[in-house]
Amino acid sequence: MAIPEQDFGFPFTPYPIQEDFMKSLYNVLDQGKVGIFESPTGTGKSLSLLCGSLKWLYDQDRVSVAVPVTNATEDNDEPDWLKEYTIDHRQKKQQTHRDERRKELQNRIERARKREQMERNSTASWSRRQQYKKSRSNESQSNLDADEMEYVLDEYDSDNAVDNSKSQKANSDLNLSAEVLQLMKKMENVDDATHSDNDNRWDSTVLEEEDVDELKIYFASRTHSQLSQFIREAQKTAYAEDLHLIGLSSRKNLCINKDVQKLGSVHRINEQCLELQKKGTEKRCEYLPPLSERSRLLDFRDHALASVKDIEDLVTVGKKLHTCPYYGTRQTIKPAQLVTLPYQHLLHKATRESLGISLKNNIVIIDEAHNLIDTINAIHTITISIKQLETASSQLSQYLERYKSRLLGKNIVYIKQIMTIVKAMIKVLVTSERANKISAKEQISNVNEFVHDLGIDHLNMFKIQAYLEKSKLSRKLNGFLDMKKRKAQQLTETNDKDDDSKQSVSSIPVLNQIEAFLMALTNADKDGRIIRGTNTYGAYVQYMLLNPANEFKEIVEDARSVVLAGGTMEPIGDFLTHLFPYVNKDRISKFSCGHIIPKENLQVLTVASGPSGMKLTYNYESRSDSKLIDQTGQILANLCNVIPDGVVCFFASYPYMETVYKRWSTAEGGNILQRIEKKKKVFQEPREANMVDNTLRDYALHIDNGSSGALLLCVVNGKMSEGINFSDRLGRAVVMVGLPFANLASASLKEKIKYVKEHAVVENSEIDAGREYYENLCMRSVNQSIGRAIRHRNDFATVILLDDRYNTPRIKKKLPGWFRESVSECQNFGQVMSKTSTFFRERR
Repeated sequence: MAIPEQDFGFPFTPYPIQEDFMKSLYNVLDQGKVGIFESPTGTGKSLSLLCGSLKWLYDQDRVSVAVPVTNATEDNDEPDWLKEYTIDHRQKKQQTHRDERRKELQNRIERARKREQMERNSTASWSRRQQYKKSRSNESQSNLDADEMEYVLDEYDSDNAVDNSKSQKANSDLNLSAEVLQLMKKMENVDDATHSDNDNRWDSTVLEEEDVDELKIYFASRTHSQLSQFIREAQKTAYAEDLHLIGLSSRKNLCINKDVQKLGSVHRINEQCLELQKKGTEKRCEYLPPLSERSRLLDFRDHALASVKDIEDLVTVGKKLHTCPYYGTRQTIKPAQLVTLPYQHLLHKATRESLGISLKNNIVIIDEAHNLIDTINAIHTITISIKQLETASSQLSQYLERYKSRLLGKNIVYIKQIMTIVKAMIKVLVTSERANKISAKEQISNVNEFVHDLGIDHLNMFKIQAYLEKSKLSRKLNGFLDMKKRKAQQLTETNDKDDDSKQSVSSIPVLNQIEAFLMALTNADKDGRIIRGTNTYGAYVQYMLLNPANEFKEIVEDARSVVLAGGTMEPIGDFLTHLFPYVNKDRISKFSCGHIIPKENLQVLTVASGPSGMKLTYNYESRSDSKLIDQTGQILANLCNVIPDGVVCFFASYPYMETVYKRWSTAEGGNILQRIEKKKKVFQEPREANMVDNTLRDYALHIDNGSSGALLLCVVNGKMSEGINFSDRLGRAVVMVGLPFANLASASLKEKIKYVKEHAVVENSEIDAGREYYENLCMRSVNQSIGRAIRHRNDFATVILLDDRYNTPRIKKKLPGWFRESVSECQNFGQVMSKTSTFFRERR
């Protein structure tokens, strides 16, 4: 790969903002900084991230990096010159060894590439022959009837008749044509002529020695589809041909064992996968090679790295090689240069360790990072119901009763301690449930207070944590329960032998959840809170993480550089205050760029009053006022008269949207819906996730069929506020009804704000950290929602913000920078209609 020193390998001529983005990213990585990058959707953010980071990675390969010396001499009596000579000699030896291992791997990958290319050529050749035969058949169709067509000979090529039974047998599983097998034989002869006899033992040498752990980039995003899109972008770059990329995913996405896949649940798939690996298992998973056949995993590695492959491509490779892609991808992490993975795989320490992910001195890039703080909090917040605790207590009792005579060491002691904790939690929750029936309030306590209430101060939680991790009690318990249920079914059932439920009858292992909760109790007292309350399912206890910085700190300290990127990262202050308070300011670099669209293609209007002059303030106390709801309906009805195609309108919550919709449907509400539907068909975001795709499809079809358009009512932080592309005609306008502030009555939110006030470090002492956090929580949601409209260079849209508070400087400065440049304050609704009409008239 020959890329000029000043060229980032961008697939087309980059825009100036893309050039600036890549240069800034390169510098952040080169200087080992923490970077926060904001680049609006549609500006080529993914390509800029790829090309800027891969250029830096590629340049590191040009520089000779000193290899750490292992087993250095400890003889202090030796002279300095001899020590230096020894160290230098070992460095050179280790570097030579690394170079040889790299060369061996590259040779294997080259062979895999050639095999893949031959398969593609074979497939293309077969397709051309079939097309030719079909055309010949069509030409003679008038002369031959269907019965006669059956006897037409297939094309015959005497060169295809290869009489080599050994070759045919060895390659029978490849399903390749004879000419391709011949070509492969020729290539193997060439390889044999250029390599020593020892090269025939590739597998044994690779098995004996570990792969070189390459300097690499870990790229994380929220969803499987976002990672797939990123990989497709990687295929466009100048680095694609030689890039060693591997995508990590869950067993649910990578498992190719049909019996395991059809279990559906992630937890059941994981448990069954582990079950099929146990010693003595009657039916071991056929796709996971035993140690004697681990060369199959290495073959998978070679093919996985031979070209840039998506998760679906890796599944295909696994099926061809009859090898598990889940474990195959794990085998491929070390030699990879770019590793893509979901948030959870990166942000959860136990998951990182189980996958063998080492961030030490590597690069971490987190895309769609606007919700990173909330994601970290959610991953480390654990809720357990009283029913789960009762189930766990019963299960542990059964397990102990069955195996107490067989358990060795301190197993019984620790199991009894865990049972004591579980029973104590049940007792405390029963008391809380009774109290909550009277007060209906959540109880908040510190971790130490909760442990004291349970009466388990005398137990060493760190030792219990270590026992749970090492003994894998939850897995053993779940397997025991599965076995009991299967035996019970065998005794009572004679029919439905093929029932899938018999494969594995457990759902989410209850003890896993309790184990995670107990481990959370070992965190620093100030970093979390315990919430006790009741809901429709009964009493529950929750560990709520308050300090995401500590959970993220290890990533920042291990990695050479950490980059957070997103389309809208404002308000950026939250990242500095709540995620990087321990990072030196000089190490943090911020980059924000405008959009590639012409400035005149975006119009942002803040609206303080409605058609009747009524002030628009959608706070919690006034937003349900019927007059305000009617005024909002009139605003939308008027806007729908002048805005073409699709209009997307966001409300603060599902209940509020449903209240508004119901009011607009009545005569008392002025039959607003009837007025709107004279111009645009009205759709509502459904609560059910499985209905979202149908709603979006119907909305898009109605716009595409040449009608005057449609209005889609959505919810902030709902299923359509992130990841949905309302480009072009699907979103000519986004209307935001009010500011979606979270409910301050929430005990957990109050506790979070209290924590921020006590612990947040802010530059300006006059800033109320709690209020700042509360406002930022709201504006992050607003920014994600309004960013749904403008998606590419030639797109255009208007964004209309309904609430007089959008005119305040505090709120306005929290909008994305590229939005702020286009904001116009409208003193009355007449200005809104005039500006909107002119905006779309100029773009006809």
